[in-house]
Amino acid sequence: MDDIGDPLKMTDISARADDLSPRTPRPARGRRRRIVPAVIAVGAAAAIVVLVINLLNGSLFFYDASEAVARRAELGTDRFTLLGSPIEGTITKGFDGDETVVAFSVAFDGVDVDVVHFGDPPDLFKAGVPVVLDGAWVHEPAAVDGFVGNETDGWHFASDRMRVKHDNDYKNKSEYDSRVDKANKEGRIVATSNASGG
Repeated sequence: MDDIGDPLKMTDISARADDLSPRTPRPARGRRRRIVPAVIAVGAAAAIVVLVINLLNGSLFFYDASEAVARRAELGTDRFTLLGSPIEGTITKGFDGDETVVAFSVAFDGVDVDVVHFGDPPDLFKAGVPVVLDGAWVHEPAAVDGFVGNETDGWHFASDRMRVKHDNDYKNKSEYDSRVDKANKEGRIVATSNASGG
């Protein structure tokens, strides 16, 4: 039988509707329900901050040797990318403990920088061929046995990543083509003048 037509059921429903006596209050929303969205918001904000910091640290400033020397005070010990051409007669291989190091001087726009690179250089590494180095300034002379750097200013560039101009990692960065062309020309000039003794 249909409940709607049952007069007893109808009276019961209308009696409940007319009853205005206080009822047991609904339990208040728990603290957990308020905390969960706050925790999610804080977590999302923290993730965004970490992402931004990683992106900023991942993008190194790019300077040729002359710019890097001119900005040495402002760069301090921050990491950046250095461009220059290794100078003939300065390349010296050695060891720092068990690690291979290569010390050499690079030139760009008439300015030389002494470099100590930690690790093996790429196969195409040689004098006169521009290199791109990731690292930072170190305020002390390069201490590699047998290395006589071109600079006597008490600074060197410590590198832990090297790319040679012909390496695909570097070749695809077209915005640096003009700098690489300039480094190529200077590398040939430096290599030729050193070979002729002048």
